[in-house]
Amino acid sequence: MSIFAIILISAAGMKSLLMPASPVGVTTSFATASNEEAIFYNPANFAAGDNFTFNCSYNRFYLGMRSVSLSLTRKIKSIDFGLGIVNFDYGNIEWRPDYPTNDPIIDYRAYDFSLILGASVSISSKGTIGVNLKYVTENIYVYSDYALAMDVAFAYRNSTSGITFGATNFGTKMTIHNDEVNLPACLNIGGFQRIKKLVLSGDLHYLVNEAAFEFSLGASMPVHQRISLSAAVNYRDEFYPGFGVAVDAGALQIKYGGSFFPKNLGMVNNLGVGIGL
Repeated sequence: MSIFAIILISAAGMKSLLMPASPVGVTTSFATASNEEAIFYNPANFAAGDNFTFNCSYNRFYLGMRSVSLSLTRKIKSIDFGLGIVNFDYGNIEWRPDYPTNDPIIDYRAYDFSLILGASVSISSKGTIGVNLKYVTENIYVYSDYALAMDVAFAYRNSTSGITFGATNFGTKMTIHNDEVNLPACLNIGGFQRIKKLVLSGDLHYLVNEAAFEFSLGASMPVHQRISLSAAVNYRDEFYPGFGVAVDAGALQIKYGGSFFPKNLGMVNNLGVGIGL
């Protein structure tokens, strides 16, 4: 089996849940993700309107990996409801048999799939609680399994600042290649501070399985009535930058997020389109 396939199996457990599912994912996503995009990061920041809104993102990663995410949201009475889907494709992978052998090299694909049902509700004039229920599957070569997971988060914010904390990806175990693995559970805290037009933000994540910390520090600012820019410094094993641009044309929103991942893995590009129906 190729080295990449061995890495995939040894790292199994829906690690794609830690990858950006939309443009805001390369910056301070836990603190600043909003509206339907927040269903992938922080359900307490998730908000919907009286009409349906739809968002689609195409995300391209290093080593030929890519994903597509979809979200659909609507408010029903006092509760914001959302549906999220993420399909993560690891790309073409070669299976090389042990030599000497007459067995051929086999090309195959590996992918993860997540189905998310989310809801958020205000518990005070400034406080919100959100919950996601997740059904996730992972397929690597001939190995596959599924798991159930949950996110829960709380947010307290006003017009100039806010703080949020929660737990994500806590759920049942998966068995891949006879190995029982945990989902990539995280404990998270984030916050933002608005200074005139500038918004400063930060995330801190504790990866339960690895007993390791990750963090992001970011800033965003409008440069036009309908255009805003964002930038962040992220840490995951090493420091790496993230940046983005958002164009708000009313019923249509277009976002781009980019990043250079550590260890010379290459660039990440995320393009998202949101439509109010």
